[in-house]
Amino acid sequence: MPTEITVTSGEDMRDLRSRAGNSKVIGEIVARVLESQSQRSFLEQKLGDFAWPERYPNMEDPFVNIAALVNWCNTGGTIVPRLFDRRPALMGAGNAGGLAGSISADTKDDLVTLGVSGAPREYAGMHQWGGTSSQLVNETTKKTVGRFLGYEKKDGEWKRKKKPGSKQKANDEKYHFRLLFLLGQDALETQVNQRPFLGITDENEAEMVETIEAWVAKGEL
Repeated sequence: MPTEITVTSGEDMRDLRSRAGNSKVIGEIVARVLESQSQRSFLEQKLGDFAWPERYPNMEDPFVNIAALVNWCNTGGTIVPRLFDRRPALMGAGNAGGLAGSISADTKDDLVTLGVSGAPREYAGMHQWGGTSSQLVNETTKKTVGRFLGYEKKDGEWKRKKKPGSKQKANDEKYHFRLLFLLGQDALETQVNQRPFLGITDENEAEMVETIEAWVAKGEL
């Protein structure tokens, strides 16, 4: 319900007008609400009424987050359990605090800006709107996947080890058709699902109104 305001003097009215005209504080309120909602979207896996799809929503079991695996292993990461989890999206291997932690809002010249700050985040727009991404599959990734499945490169060709370990045998049996193709690829193309994290929702709009009303009426934040 709207905030009730009681004005008993001219001073009260002057204070009220002063706060209502304080675009700097009002802008900071809007920025804070937008930034908080965007960061929460990663934990809630949704923005407003737009629920984020899980990773590779059409992939049947056994599940592998292939794009994240390539991204992680390209930089020397090993194949870890979280690469086989369908959720949480955008918070997987190598992204602890990454995209979510880079979101910030700012006010300047009566404008509020919300976006991704810090190091370049080329993938931010891709996840906000969806699209097709392409990434390299380097030799480090191929060696990691090869070891995982029990393959080794000899004379320029990937071949099954004569005596793979028991874990490698199990991995190959389960994930062969999910991962073996990477050994022959130099690039991976992935259809990225839209998972918006920037925007105005009914929820944060209501929070803005409530907070601004409290500020104008009582000077409370």
